[in-house]
Amino acid sequence: MALTQQQLSHFNVFGFLVFRQLFSPEEVRVISREVDTGLDAFLPDNTEHDRKKRHGDSLMDANTPFITSLIDDPRLADAAEQLLDRPVIPVATDANYFVGDTGWHVDNPSFDYAGVRFISYLEPLDAQTGALRVIPGSHREPFHSQIQRDTQSVFGVMPDELPAFAFSSQPGDVLAFNYWIWHAAFGGSDHRRMFGAVYYEDPQVPAALKGIQANFSGIHHRHSQRWYGGHAVYPKYWRSLDNPRHQRWVRRMDELGILETPGFEGG
Repeated sequence: MALTQQQLSHFNVFGFLVFRQLFSPEEVRVISREVDTGLDAFLPDNTEHDRKKRHGDSLMDANTPFITSLIDDPRLADAAEQLLDRPVIPVATDANYFVGDTGWHVDNPSFDYAGVRFISYLEPLDAQTGALRVIPGSHREPFHSQIQRDTQSVFGVMPDELPAFAFSSQPGDVLAFNYWIWHAAFGGSDHRRMFGAVYYEDPQVPAALKGIQANFSGIHHRHSQRWYGGHAVYPKYWRSLDNPRHQRWVRRMDELGILETPGFEGG
């Protein structure tokens, strides 16, 4: 997928970009089904989501074949490389059951390496019902560091009153945002569903490599200890996808030392 100069300029200046109806209705139905199948499989004893706390996991195995394949989809992978203006490596395809507000935060506090996240909600949402909000331009310094979580004491406004763009969407719409941007959600239900795909830059300088290796070390630890109950982050199914770019990524991630979960062999 080739992006226009206007789209690239919008992302560079504001830190996000909207793609309306990127996924077809049939694709949305498949994603919806696989999100429920994939997330429910990681609940204790296959119980239902309790709607009291957020539940999220990476979906990258044979239980979610379409979602797993989307990391290689040119609509996302090509766009990621263009938006970051450099080669990328995949991090994950994932999903969440969200509950209530999320509060203002950033996904990556380190400016040593860049990343982009694509999200798509599976129910219609707007600013009052839990749609993601981003603060345009907050992926850049000095504006980035001027934003504070405690909006009441610092800015004199409630968190949901902070000026922001709300991603009002229908199923099939996709929002891409820079990993450094401040974002939040307010007023949402206790079981709103979101699919996501994440890419980092392919590190070419020592600082970026060190930062990404440290980040992936944390990812592997969390998955092996908690989320996956002792399973590797990147299972054999994910590693064996028959796609030339995907296989280049697998080799590159192995070279960077970020593919393996210590103590596991990709099972």
